[in-house]
Amino acid sequence: MKKFCSRILLLAMQFSHSNSFAFTRAGPSPLVQGAATKCMPSTRLLEKPDNNEKDEPNTDNSFKNEFDIFGQPKNKPRQIVDEGDIRGADRIKSCIPYVLVLIDGDMFGKYIYERIPPLGTLDYVLLRPIVEGVQAVTFLSILLFGIFALGPRFTNQPREVRFNAQQAVFLDVAILFPTLIAESVAEAHLPRAILEPAANFVWYAYMSVTVYCVISNLRGKVPNQIPFFSAMADNAIGPF
Repeated sequence: MKKFCSRILLLAMQFSHSNSFAFTRAGPSPLVQGAATKCMPSTRLLEKPDNNEKDEPNTDNSFKNEFDIFGQPKNKPRQIVDEGDIRGADRIKSCIPYVLVLIDGDMFGKYIYERIPPLGTLDYVLLRPIVEGVQAVTFLSILLFGIFALGPRFTNQPREVRFNAQQAVFLDVAILFPTLIAESVAEAHLPRAILEPAANFVWYAYMSVTVYCVISNLRGKVPNQIPFFSAMADNAIGPF
């Protein structure tokens, strides 16, 4: 009985040893191997790329701003637009006729130039040579009056230039009335308390109108807001 038990025990030990060796040679079971595979980190990033695989085309189209800060295409050359009713050189042409008003009305600034020396110096440097030159030539003032009245019509100037020339002519005609009055009372020896306010009023009136017309023309705007005179000038030149 003891021998039988010892043999059973020996067989059991051999059987156990053989199973352990077989398990070691065959490796872990599929269940254990699958679980181990899931737990292992992927090494695909460390693998070398296959030369047979072709690179996919880059379809990432980056956004390109084709417009400048003004909203215009960058490749398109910018054009300077001359805004306003009066354009280009016509702005200077529209200002020239008002020189006639300054020449004929310069005499009314006598008292203002005495009281404000900087204005007297400016008049002496800029306007006085022209006034003396026109007065030195006989009938030159009448010739200039005819040139500004009829010249723009015969030279086919734009309507804006003709309007300013006609308006300057009407303003010059208006200055003739106080000029005739001043010449008629020159021998009466009126006191300065009467002559100075009257002369200053005429100077301020025509100078403010002239400055308004020149600034409007340089800005490209037709100076058609002068009461009575603008309406006459507009009717004189017609709709075209």
